[in-house]
Amino acid sequence: MNLKYIPSYRLLASLFLISFLCFQSQFTFAQEEVPTAFVVADDYNLWYVNTEKEAAIFANMAYVRKMPSTKSALVDSIPMGTPIRFLENGGYNAMQLRGMYLPWYKIAYEVNNQQKTGYIWVGLVSLDKKVDPATGNTFLYGIAWHNNEENYDWVEAKVFDKNQQLIAKSSFANYRGEQSYTTSELIDSENLKDSKLIYNVTFSGEACGIPTTTYGFAWDGMDLNVLPKISSVSDAGVYYYSEELEFPKKHKKGNQLIIKKMEEGEVIDDTKEELEFNIKKSEERYSWDGKKYHLMP
Repeated sequence: MNLKYIPSYRLLASLFLISFLCFQSQFTFAQEEVPTAFVVADDYNLWYVNTEKEAAIFANMAYVRKMPSTKSALVDSIPMGTPIRFLENGGYNAMQLRGMYLPWYKIAYEVNNQQKTGYIWVGLVSLDKKVDPATGNTFLYGIAWHNNEENYDWVEAKVFDKNQQLIAKSSFANYRGEQSYTTSELIDSENLKDSKLIYNVTFSGEACGIPTTTYGFAWDGMDLNVLPKISSVSDAGVYYYSEELEFPKKHKKGNQLIIKKMEEGEVIDDTKEELEFNIKKSEERYSWDGKKYHLMP
């Protein structure tokens, strides 16, 4: 039927009904606070969140919310070391906190043998974690805060026992620049004096000219003892610089010696099909007392 033939009272009633339904729909939408109502945050961040990744709470305490917002109802507060898993690959509602602009993610975790879910700001979560199968100790690290003026992350590495109790921690500043990837590894002690394991934390990039930096720690069962930092970088295949640490297991010159080997290569003539490099090698030697390294003359 043509609208102009509808009696005025019926038209007003119809318009009122439509308005009411729209209002009711919006009201219900707001009540449910479904995640799709929030801004999807697909910007890149160092956490590389995915549903297969194992993670844990890095901050001293983390608030879990019903929805991805500080204004949403508080579900829980969970302590550092608590294992979590991500339920979705995508994040929501990126916000600025501790100098970092990061999103919220939906997680699952366990409290008193009860499974729970909620949303957490990802800056409170570890960047990576590794578990020592021999002891059950968990080694993890995260960013405590970011200095935007000087563009460095204040990174903390932590060790928890199998009961999620903090055993040790160590901190360092990483000048990230364009670094976009991070990972860690637990390796053999390499026969280094008083060491049980070596824990390496690495930050790197995915393009030429972006340095890869590794911060190492010798774990003696009680402390994370700092090892010499090493870096490497390459530029379009015409230049490279690399550093590596050689430990007692390899150099066999005693368990109190660490050798840093450095190599720099620069292409002699980049017009040739098979590139030749002018290579310079050097090294630094450090004595190791079981807790600290000292540069040798």
